[in-house]
Amino acid sequence: MSETSTQREINGIALPPAGSYAFDTSHTTVGFVARHMLSKVRGRFTVFDGQVKVGQAIEDSSVSVEITADSVTTDNEQRDGHLRGSDFFEIETYPTITFNSTAIRPLEGNRFELDGDLTIKGISRPVTLDAEFLGHGPGMQGGTVAAFSASVTVNREDWDLTWNMAVETGGLLVGKQVELVIDAELILED
Repeated sequence: MSETSTQREINGIALPPAGSYAFDTSHTTVGFVARHMLSKVRGRFTVFDGQVKVGQAIEDSSVSVEITADSVTTDNEQRDGHLRGSDFFEIETYPTITFNSTAIRPLEGNRFELDGDLTIKGISRPVTLDAEFLGHGPGMQGGTVAAFSASVTVNREDWDLTWNMAVETGGLLVGKQVELVIDAELILED
């Protein structure tokens, strides 16, 4: 990697070297937050893979992620089984959830927007993630690592995740709005 590629900046922030990065799955979380009655339930997917390409020009960067739907966990076995079934993810028919970026736009400071297509249950919809570049540097095992976080709130019904139930006190058991939250540490591969 050339010296100039590690010295690129945007908004006064040093960018990571251009190249292909893999997810360090032990330091990455692909999670979500949803309303359940009055409280919030947090969950995550434990099996995922993908690649982040950092371009010489930030606009030439891209992200692709494939998530194994069966790996969903909310630390509640009964709820997780329900999420895997026909009322929600239908993992037998739709084993993966994917995200493929279509554009990236730098904002102020270390923030940027990441547009892409999110596919759940075979339905692709455009989403825009609010993202933050957290930094880059040498990894504990050598090499270069970079860290990002991103989030977006979506209406789950846009992906045919429509199951719900009325509760005695009024309202619905599960909220329609779900926040997707990703905290990623990446390892430079080339």
